Amino acid sequence: MRGRFMRLLEDISKDIDLHEIAEKYNLPLDDVKETVERSISDTLTELLNSDVECMLTKEGSEIYLFRENEVEKIPIARLKKNIIRAIKYGLLSDLHKEQSIRSYEELRFMAGGIAGGHVTRIFDDRIYVELNADSDSHVVGICEKRHQTPKERGLYRLGDYYNFYVSSVTPFVKSGVPEVKVFLSRTSKSLTEGLLNKELAEKLIDIRVKCMRRTAGVCSHIEAQEKIPVDCIKAVSDELKERIKVRVIQKK
Repeated sequence: MRGRFMRLLEDISKDIDLHEIAEKYNLPLDDVKETVERSISDTLTELLNSDVECMLTKEGSEIYLFRENEVEKIPIARLKKNIIRAIKYGLLSDLHKEQSIRSYEELRFMAGGIAGGHVTRIFDDRIYVELNADSDSHVVGICEKRHQTPKERGLYRLGDYYNFYVSSVTPFVKSGVPEVKVFLSRTSKSLTEGLLNKELAEKLIDIRVKCMRRTAGVCSHIEAQEKIPVDCIKAVSDELKERIKVRVIQKK
């Protein structure tokens, strides 16, 4: 990825293709332009120990250095190779950061909800799932061993489809690069509750349900204000491979 990006910026005065960067990082064009200008300005301000402003125009990059009451336009040719290299690496880091922030803003709504997807990778007892998310981003969630039901551990296969409770959407930094992780659970009692609500909503049935307790892979205990259709209960029971016990309580 770094090699391709460096080739993209071989000549920083001419080859900053904002459209290609926007497509690569899945960012709006205006955000890319603002990020590139800010990143170059910040890097040069630090390296030259003076206020520097970068502006991108149709003709290329224009760099201005401010000293006291004077403004000097700096030709790109005057920048040394080590400075150009610092600009490129700084820009790469800032674009990753902007991409991560945008991804988090898009994905954080998933936390506390139900998401389904196909298993794409199994590694070190974790399963990685490509989620069907309402987002333009490529979303992969992680379900760790402790959040897999005992009946299912070791039986997941590539391409299998499962539903999960999204326990958290967490931003973090890896090797200096911000990323976002989506953590999944097959053991949460909220998964049973969410799947039942999903089945009822698809049938346009308005019944409030709540999972009081669950032994994952064995039984979930549900309270509902009305009787739940048998086919809804069976669908969730088949999905989770466990009994669903429903107790109807009186409306208050």
